Amino acid sequence: MSLPAAGLSRQHRAWVALYSLQTSFLSRRDVLAQNNVTEADLAAHTPGWLRLQERIALRRR
Repeated sequence: MSLPAAGLSRQHRAWVALYSLQTSFLSRRDVLAQNNVTEADLAAHTPGWLRLQERIALRRR
């Protein structure tokens, strides 16, 4: 497990991966490997990540 993924729950690792996919130039495969998550993990945790992004956007208004 890489440094970013160390000690985090699967949900938080998926959220970090989703953020990385949105903001980095790394390949999807590399992001998943780096955060020790699968496509299924991303699918399971995307709804929560989207809710988090909505809350953040609302605070910025």
